[in-house]
Amino acid sequence: MQQILAVNLYTTSKYRRNFEKLVERVKEVGGNVAIADFESLPTMNPEAIQDSYSGVVLSGTEALFTRTADRTRFASFLQFLPKINTPILGVCGGHQALALAYGGSVMKTSGFVQGFRTVTLEDKDTLLAGLPAKIKVMQSHREQVKQLPADFVRIATSNETENEGMRHGERPLYGVQFHPEKWNEENLAGRRILENFVQRIAGHGAGNSP
Repeated sequence: MQQILAVNLYTTSKYRRNFEKLVERVKEVGGNVAIADFESLPTMNPEAIQDSYSGVVLSGTEALFTRTADRTRFASFLQFLPKINTPILGVCGGHQALALAYGGSVMKTSGFVQGFRTVTLEDKDTLLAGLPAKIKVMQSHREQVKQLPADFVRIATSNETENEGMRHGERPLYGVQFHPEKWNEENLAGRRILENFVQRIAGHGAGNSP
């Protein structure tokens, strides 16, 4: 079976545990995971990525894409993302990176959005299948997608963040501003979202739904 490639977008070891949590949760819902980081990804062959991996998950990041130095550091990564022809799920900063890579824009939020917040689902596509119209998911961000890229549609919104989720109109490219990997027993929507990506979209083993 092909693997899921989890890409670490955190720039310092201080946040390594956040990436490890994402990897653990992808494995928990049935993903066979390989690891890369955003700086090494552009050195890989896009065709080899397609041949070796059935899906790519982009982690969050403490970097701020409205900051010139951070945008410069991620420039090669952002230019490389559209070359990947395999399903992609961007999480938080990964969602913003995906938007930027395809021509969207990012702006600062009015404040630090944190904790479990209510998100309204607008498009019950494959990524959001099996979920109610409103879910509670973990938020932790200071920036958000301002303008969606061409050919992307909004699939989720909230009072704090207009573009909580997006998908490409034809290709299996998805982004969510929240952190689905940080679910708990009272708020399991994040687990369902990761299951949908890993099992339905990337085609890994099923049978792990609660």
